[in-house]
Amino acid sequence: MPPFLLEFIKRKSMAKKRKRRHKKRILKGKYHADWSSLPQDINEMIVDKLCLVDRLSLSKTCRSWNAFLGEDLPGWQTHGLPWLLVSGEQCKEDRTCISILDNRVWELKLSEAYDKYCWGSFQEWLIMVKEMNSFILEIMLLNPFTRSQITLPPIWNFYHKIVLSGRPFENDFMCMLLHSQHRELAFYMPRIQSWLKHKMTGEPFEDAVFCKGSFFLLDGSYNIWQIDTKSICSSASKGDVHFGTLPELEIHFHEMKMLDMMQLNVVILERNDEHRILRYLVESCGEVLLVCRYFHPKQDLVLETQKFEVFSLDLCQSSWKKVEDLKDRMLFIGKCCSSSFSIEELGVGISNSIYFTNDQAAPWWNEWDSNHLKDISTRLGLVKNVGRDWGNFKLGNEDGEPFSFRGDIEKWSYTWFTAPIWWYCKNVPPIESI
Repeated sequence: MPPFLLEFIKRKSMAKKRKRRHKKRILKGKYHADWSSLPQDINEMIVDKLCLVDRLSLSKTCRSWNAFLGEDLPGWQTHGLPWLLVSGEQCKEDRTCISILDNRVWELKLSEAYDKYCWGSFQEWLIMVKEMNSFILEIMLLNPFTRSQITLPPIWNFYHKIVLSGRPFENDFMCMLLHSQHRELAFYMPRIQSWLKHKMTGEPFEDAVFCKGSFFLLDGSYNIWQIDTKSICSSASKGDVHFGTLPELEIHFHEMKMLDMMQLNVVILERNDEHRILRYLVESCGEVLLVCRYFHPKQDLVLETQKFEVFSLDLCQSSWKKVEDLKDRMLFIGKCCSSSFSIEELGVGISNSIYFTNDQAAPWWNEWDSNHLKDISTRLGLVKNVGRDWGNFKLGNEDGEPFSFRGDIEKWSYTWFTAPIWWYCKNVPPIESI
């Protein structure tokens, strides 16, 4: 046989052996494809087709996927899972967090938050507060996952809620404070580096939320006051910021029409002092929702919630429209902050659900205002295991199904915030079932 033909047969035989070895490695799981070598935009397209639960599972399949999914990419900043930050731990450097959907408890090291209360959140950012002497508050915005932090100017301790327009490093970022005793607002803008106050007449606003470039504020009569951020910036440029005031501010007042059912509930509650309503504003998919929580205040500081109703804001008709079905949304409400998540994006089969915390009956209280209530259950001889710090309500629950409650009544209301998907992929094992 000619030498060149022998060489050809030898090479072909070696090639077949390599293919067989390659196939065996794949079958035995010893072959690891380097997915990270693919272009980043291709990987992003693949991952964007998956829900968050599936992304967590994918991140554990191989090191390359784990490394890719563990990157803090700009396009994924809005993706995350709902968590609760446990209250009453301001004297600890490790803060307890609860992952609601997969029933996990984590200890996050937050030395930056030592000796500070949590006053709310915006997605993954926490709003931390330290009460100083002479009724002064120090406010810090803290990202517990990137360790980024921003210190805001000190402010008087007369406000019950702070609302952020977005992430602290976004363009035109702004904060707004709601006064606890008067209809007064305070605004913070990084370019001015100070709080600018605007005083109005009337009772304090109950809640507020930011949506599509405007702050929406709720008064006690279900009316809405809308303030565009452009108006705030314009007023700040015209006024004398050295006096710390906004003398002129364009505010749009919307006198809302009440639905017959809402009006009936209000009349019943006004006739019966034992029942009350807590109202929450929530931004969800670009619209403003009003969540009404009907409850009975008990002596053990637990709100005995009767039911929830949800309404959507219709500015064209100046009315609240009843929402019977949340569809793809699930709501997480609380005094300090409320948020909305997509069921499809999370990848869970939970529909028409409202998760809530055991808020105080008076919306103007803060945790540092209520230190005297600590250990009150012990003094009154109350049983701690009846605590209802947070729970789940099924919208449209007309059959009287019992609420799902967890918690300890000695704790202040927990705070909702978002654990980003990239951090979850790096630190949390995959979710087996929800």
